[in-house]
Amino acid sequence: MEIKKLYDGWIETETPLTYHGWPTIANVGGDKLMAVCSGGRQRHVCPYGRVYLYTSSDGGRNWSRPQIITDGPLDDRDAGIVTAPDGSLLVNYFTSIHFTDTYREQEAPPEWRKAEKSITLETLKKEHGFFLKRSTDGGKTWSEKIPVPVNNVHGPTVLKDGSLFWVGRELSHTYVQSCRLGDRIIAVRSTDNGLAWETVSEIRPPAGQDVRFYYEVHTVQAENGTIIAQFRNHCGCDAPRGTDVDTWQALSFDNGHTWTVPRRVCYGFPTHLLNLPDGRILMCYGYRRRPYGNRCRVSEDHGISWSEELVLSEDGCSWDIGYPSTALLSDGTLVTLWYQFRDSTGLASLRCMGWRLA
Repeated sequence: MEIKKLYDGWIETETPLTYHGWPTIANVGGDKLMAVCSGGRQRHVCPYGRVYLYTSSDGGRNWSRPQIITDGPLDDRDAGIVTAPDGSLLVNYFTSIHFTDTYREQEAPPEWRKAEKSITLETLKKEHGFFLKRSTDGGKTWSEKIPVPVNNVHGPTVLKDGSLFWVGRELSHTYVQSCRLGDRIIAVRSTDNGLAWETVSEIRPPAGQDVRFYYEVHTVQAENGTIIAQFRNHCGCDAPRGTDVDTWQALSFDNGHTWTVPRRVCYGFPTHLLNLPDGRILMCYGYRRRPYGNRCRVSEDHGISWSEELVLSEDGCSWDIGYPSTALLSDGTLVTLWYQFRDSTGLASLRCMGWRLA
């Protein structure tokens, strides 16, 4: 098994360019691709994140200018997109004030200090949390933000029973900077296309691990009904940032009500999972060791085991790279999107590659 690359390019339709990160791509029907991310930024952590939406009608070779879905007073980050069973589009994101402790106060850029001083308690009550926006007209217009109980980078998945299923960190205001750190990993379900959610279950760590070090979960339901939940695991990690973080997974054989004890899969994070037409499952993930890039594996037994690693890219100039996700076109082409820092611009941009498994 190997990767056959078909095309490779950058989404840089914004003028002037800004830092983009943590994207998600989806085939929203008829081979129309949509991609969401956090754009409008100065850098990896800053006050200026917005949720951007890009559209491609030619399989990811060319992209629209960005549509701004949300531009709140805090840092809007880590957007996901999914088509709900009724055809509506759902975009999730979370808001952060982590930029407030990136610098000592007097060392922060003046505009950052101004942004920080504008944040009131009322702002935090209204704007700090996990949110979802819905579009019922194909992305032309979007609802007001809807608070949701969990967060992950790529959003919920659609199960065989027609419900939306979402596993992620439970919302907790105990941790205020990043607003993604709750005390539990929970699974929630929606039977009304994302308007309301009920808690179904909780994923508990093996003995000796702290669930607060589990991040960025993504799930998929295999052809045989097994639900696979994979997550970034920092437990026991005392290495420099981004160099020694693993993907672990838990399985559910009863539609998400109970889970196996989590186990390690491989190095790399975070993952995105995609069902392939032949019943296999594609797992892609960022690789923040040298050579920096993105990699993937395939499961032929509904997530029980995974193939050897395949290299999607390995030309990154820094650890600031990854968060790949993949969409499937009707002709079998796989389109993977990630973000990557570029020395030539001093910013991170979105990169899109079309490829096939050969």
